[in-house]
Amino acid sequence: MNIPGNRAMKLPFSVEQRKKNIVMLVLLLLAVLGYGFVAHDAFLYDTTIVRIASIETRHTETQAGVVSGTENYYGQSITGQVLNGEQKGQEVFLYNQYTDSKVRDERYRVGDSLLVELGQDGTSGKILEQKRDTLVYVVSAALLLGMIAVADWSGLLAICSLLINIALLVGALYCYLDGWNILALTAVMILLFTILSLLIGNGWNRRSVLAIVVTLFSLAATAVIYVLVRRLTPALQYQMLEFGVVPDDLSALFFCEIMVGGLGAVMDVAISLISTADDLLERNPHIPYPELRRSVREVADDIMGTMVNVLFFTYICGGLPEMLLMLRNNLTISFVWEYVLSFEMVRFLTGSIGLVLAIPISQLVLRIWIRRQEAAHG
Repeated sequence: MNIPGNRAMKLPFSVEQRKKNIVMLVLLLLAVLGYGFVAHDAFLYDTTIVRIASIETRHTETQAGVVSGTENYYGQSITGQVLNGEQKGQEVFLYNQYTDSKVRDERYRVGDSLLVELGQDGTSGKILEQKRDTLVYVVSAALLLGMIAVADWSGLLAICSLLINIALLVGALYCYLDGWNILALTAVMILLFTILSLLIGNGWNRRSVLAIVVTLFSLAATAVIYVLVRRLTPALQYQMLEFGVVPDDLSALFFCEIMVGGLGAVMDVAISLISTADDLLERNPHIPYPELRRSVREVADDIMGTMVNVLFFTYICGGLPEMLLMLRNNLTISFVWEYVLSFEMVRFLTGSIGLVLAIPISQLVLRIWIRRQEAAHG
């Protein structure tokens, strides 16, 4: 039996779903075309790019390991073709050496594209690194398409927010290279990251404004606690920081690093708690504050354990490869702790403090806002 009412109810959903499928199909087609362009973008590079046509691999030597075992060394005689520049189409001969562990080297395969510094004769050269822009493009495109497919308009807004934040970060790096003060620059970037991310993702509304306030106050309180603790404890071995080769104040650089690193987690907790409170206020504008506070606290209890573990795994895994290499080379646990894990633990603990502070600060901000609303309405 046909029921016109049911058909009318299903029609809008099918139309919307059909529109979404068409949009996703168009985006997928554009992504494929983009991949074709990136795979043939050698003409955009100033550095010479060589595509490997053939490889001859042979074992060269075997060396004993530092602790135990052996490691084999291999040599690759590579024949490739230049893809850009004045030597385009010319055949080039290269050499590469790699080991079993591939810690400081890598094995190349036929079809790989390499960035090469050609010699004077133009028929040989030095391998600089592998051209990986196609891999970066595929991963990025998959992420963007997935976000749009799952979250629709919200996913598109999240992409816009991400691209804007990347542009801001690149701009901040150029400012830093021009001599800007790292602390002042970081403060400005945190402010911009917070405001733009929340406003783009949620629009200009009550929950966005309150979440911005909570995020900034939580990070400020975290910074104060960090500075006080650092003044009362021995200094870290900042000279062991990754890529810490410039004569700048490494302690200030590390401080800025952990502040920016904890921003995303604090922002996530802030918007989750404020959104929960805002939903409750929309359903019942006269909800008593103790009940609102209890509901926010329950949400905080649910997400806190997960967020703390996310921070732990993120930071600890960052130092895991270096830690394993040190242990494999017979260095002691105490040495690894002092020169590797200590930095990761400080990052993790500081970020966790920010998460914890976001809970009472959210409750305080909500309480102040509710009181102002009550005073405004008499």
